[in-house]
Amino acid sequence: MACAHRDGVLVAGSMLASLWLWGATPQAHAHALLHEVNEGRAITLRLYFPDDDRPLFEPYQVFAPDSERPFQTGRVNALGELTFRPDRPGEWRVQVTTADGHGARVVVEVDADLTLDATTAPASGWTMGVVTGLGWLLGVFGILALWRLHRSTRAS
Repeated sequence: MACAHRDGVLVAGSMLASLWLWGATPQAHAHALLHEVNEGRAITLRLYFPDDDRPLFEPYQVFAPDSERPFQTGRVNALGELTFRPDRPGEWRVQVTTADGHGARVVVEVDADLTLDATTAPASGWTMGVVTGLGWLLGVFGILALWRLHRSTRAS
């Protein structure tokens, strides 16, 4: 059947050729999401604020030992956890930063057989306690200074 145009409309021959070409092409699964389950040692960090609230869906970065380029990036899950699987021993760094500026930097020491060294704990909270205490003191003294300024301007 010959392909001909009549008044700008394709005739049946070109439509049949198009259908034949479409049917002859192999099906490609471009939108398929495949998976593979790997069993092995992974590290899961559970993150939480002092009031037991969790940083849900906040971005994080995992850095391999002696690397400034992220090994893994992602978002904390709905349980306040993130998981990564190290491929070499050493000091792994995890950086989590929330939208309101809070954050944590956790250092995890992975030993030669790629397991977590139980003697290494995440960064302690004492520095956060010191910073929080200083913030409270500055806030109290700031309020007192404003109150004194207000009283002195009112008296004059």
